[in-house]
Amino acid sequence: MIALFAAEEAEARALLVRLVETRAVPGPFPAHLGLLVGHPVLVVQTGVGKAAAAAAVAWAFGRNRPKAAFFAGVAGALAPELGTGELLAALDAVQWDVDLTPFGRTPGELATGERFVPADPSLVALLEEAGAERVGRVASGDRFVADPELAAWIRTTFAADAVEMEGAAALWVARRFGVPAALLRVISDAAGKTARLDFETFLLEGSQRMAEVLSRALGRLK
Repeated sequence: MIALFAAEEAEARALLVRLVETRAVPGPFPAHLGLLVGHPVLVVQTGVGKAAAAAAVAWAFGRNRPKAAFFAGVAGALAPELGTGELLAALDAVQWDVDLTPFGRTPGELATGERFVPADPSLVALLEEAGAERVGRVASGDRFVADPELAAWIRTTFAADAVEMEGAAALWVARRFGVPAALLRVISDAAGKTARLDFETFLLEGSQRMAEVLSRALGRLK
């Protein structure tokens, strides 16, 4: 079984419509089982934010540990070369709003000593083969970034290419469970003053593009 996670309803729906033999799974999160390009798949709508993502991933893995997992959805660009509609496969992710610097740790470093949580390299390569135009670093935090100064700080501090609200937490939980996981993001906005409007305008279109590439990746998965 392969687990697919998305925060927003539109993101999850873009995946669900591609499933066949679908049935709902009872539980604390909207979830459905079905088949996608021949693979048994569990699609879970986690809700927005790191806590929601971590809880949903842990619930899904505790229920039935998958052989692979993907967290997918939209993100804001930090790297100037990233344009709306481009797909980014994360090499790793960091929680940009974690701050234990009073205890001698660097920004984003967890109490466990981790800072940049890596995605599974083979799954990242699979996403590239399926159509992800870029690879890079994702920064996750429990704040929607619509402030250019904050966006610039995140870019400078973490060398991050895109920003969103779930991925680093999802990858961290996957590593704890020993499940290979990857993070796919489609760029919806530039994390600036118009980020909210750009995000809302592009959410549906971006979700469809993300689902197309993820479906192609699963079609290549052995």
